[in-house]
Amino acid sequence: MLWLSNYEEDLQQAFAVADKLLSAFPTSFSQPARDFLDKFHVMKEHRSKNYICYLLPFWLQEKSEVSSADCRKIAIANIFGMLYYHLIDDLMDNPDARFKHQLPLADLIHFEFMSIYREYFPTGSPFWSYFRKYVSEWADAVTHENSNNFFLEHPVRVAHKAAPVKLSVAAICLLSGQEQMIPLLEDNVDTVLITLQMLDDWMDWEKDLKEGSYNCLIALIQTKKQLPENQRPTPEEIRHAIYTEDILLEYALQVEAHHRSLETVRPNARHLYDFHEFLYQNVQQGANQIETDRKLLEKGGLEYWLSKKIINS
Repeated sequence: MLWLSNYEEDLQQAFAVADKLLSAFPTSFSQPARDFLDKFHVMKEHRSKNYICYLLPFWLQEKSEVSSADCRKIAIANIFGMLYYHLIDDLMDNPDARFKHQLPLADLIHFEFMSIYREYFPTGSPFWSYFRKYVSEWADAVTHENSNNFFLEHPVRVAHKAAPVKLSVAAICLLSGQEQMIPLLEDNVDTVLITLQMLDDWMDWEKDLKEGSYNCLIALIQTKKQLPENQRPTPEEIRHAIYTEDILLEYALQVEAHHRSLETVRPNARHLYDFHEFLYQNVQQGANQIETDRKLLEKGGLEYWLSKKIINS
């Protein structure tokens, strides 16, 4: 996992600087902000791992002339951006959020996010056109995801839920004088973001079903079962599709197609490709394990039990 290990020191520094900036917030906000940051610290155990958000500037550095120090600054900006959008998403999902100061905290974090980018890109820079584009994609996706079947009808809009991640593409390409590379890299980052969302939705389908949130896996199963648009599959129908109907093998085939399409970006962003390979292997291994377990169960419970004993011994 060189896509991570090569940049661990950079990430430690980026999170340390972010923590220092948050500690300078007004007293009633500084500790909640730092606690919130800690939930996403990529170098700590049992934390949410938004790898692409922090690492993309470094993955794009290899074919640019942007310094490591500047990449760290862009990574810090993205940490603040990630915190901001998580707070906003939480407020959209839970209007009665338990932390009554969540919206003003989001504004304080957004100020830090914008301040870093303003250091690099003055008013009139093409960067701000890309900024508007990505924020518009995000706004459209989070507003309409439950009224459209994005995954099956327009998959790129699944990626647009995390469209601000692409600010790294615009920033690094503009700083290195390679604006012509932005469309290709945008498309490839979108592809990785689709796979990431597919993997998250596989892990979170029970939670999303309970909360009524859009979920790629649920949407696929709903379509396969030819259910009405307003009728989602039951938990039992989803488990049956996963463990009996090989739906995850179909899922894995789509991720494999994504991986093949990323061959074009490999020479320009090797670690972006490697990161997607890591995601693909996770989906493929999970799907293959379920298929193996299913075949063993078809042969009989004793054979299945023996196989598990051998694996775990």
